[in-house]
Formats: sequence, structure tokens, C-alpha cells
Amino acid sequence: MSALFPIINHLIQQNPDSRSELAAFADKTLALNITGLKLTGRITEEGFLSASNGFADTEITFRNSAVQKILQGGEPGVGDISLEGDLILGMAVLPLLGSLRYRASDDLARIFGTQLGNSIGSRAADIGHGIKQIGRSIAEQISEFSREPESSVIDAATLSAWMEEVDKLRDDVARLNERLDRLERDIWID
Repeated sequence: MSALFPIINHLIQQNPDSRSELAAFADKTLALNITGLKLTGRITEEGFLSASNGFADTEITFRNSAVQKILQGGEPGVGDISLEGDLILGMAVLPLLGSLRYRASDDLARIFGTQLGNSIGSRAADIGHGIKQIGRSIAEQISEFSREPESSVIDAATLSAWMEEVDKLRDDVARLNERLDRLERDIWID
């Protein structure tokens, strides 16, 4: 499980304010129990976590409900997380861990340079936003359709038109990806 520490430390590296606040707890050990996956780490003087096999000063347990809420963009409630051991330490470290945010733009800028990294990140965010909007629209349409009592059965023409729209959307996304690929190749050639 110590292979996860570089990932956690990368997140900490991208959040220097949280890292400096974690450094205040140097040499304290905490255990993170995330739906059965348990990691125990010692906080270093630099504010990072290093693998530890010793006794944890505090243990923070994220129940399945907490993980589900986080994955859905929500925030866990009081019953979704439990603390054991040094409660003051746990209460101080928990919001610091919760404040960690991954910024893909930082990694893209490091790999491709600032300008190209920002461009790729912006386009990817636009595509992601578009896909979310499409998903919401489809869900709303299905929801509205299911509430109409006279529309309980879809006729072949409606289904065919809907499938054509889905095919068109899929083709549009494929063309967009091809354009992005060409743009990247052109930039690397120049």
C-alpha cells in the first residue's frame, strides 16, 4: 500500500498551503482507512506523508457513504467519517486532507509547457463540461418522457431519430478529437 504515498504526496505538493499546515504536525502518525484500504503514514517536517508501520496517533475512517458522496461531488457528513485516537489531531488534519485538490493543469504545464498545457487543459475541461451537459439533457429528457402517461411506449420513428442524434453526437466528438490530435501534432512539429 505504500505505493499510494507518492500519489498522496503529489496532491500535497500541489497544495502548498495545506502542506505547510501539515508540517506543523511533523512526526505525528495517522492512519487513513478508506473503505477497508488502510494506510499508515508519518507526517514529515516538509508536510508530506511517509509510510509507517507503527502505532497511529489518530485514525480517520472514511465509510463507504463518504466515498460515494465524494465521488458524486458532495461532502461527507458527520456519520460518514469516524475518528479514533488523538481526536484533536484528527480534527485538525481532516480538513487539511479535505482541502487537497488535484490540478491537472499543473502536470500538463510541466509536461507540455505552460501555453500548450493550459490549452490542452482548457479543451479537455470544455469537452468534459459538454459531455456532462449532454448526460444531464438525456437524463432530463428520459425523466420527462417517463412522466408522460401517454408516452409509455416509444415508437420506431422517435427511437430512430434519437439514435441518429446520438450517432451524430458521437461523430462530432470523434471529429473534435481528431482536430485536437492534429493540433497537438502541428504544435510538436513547429
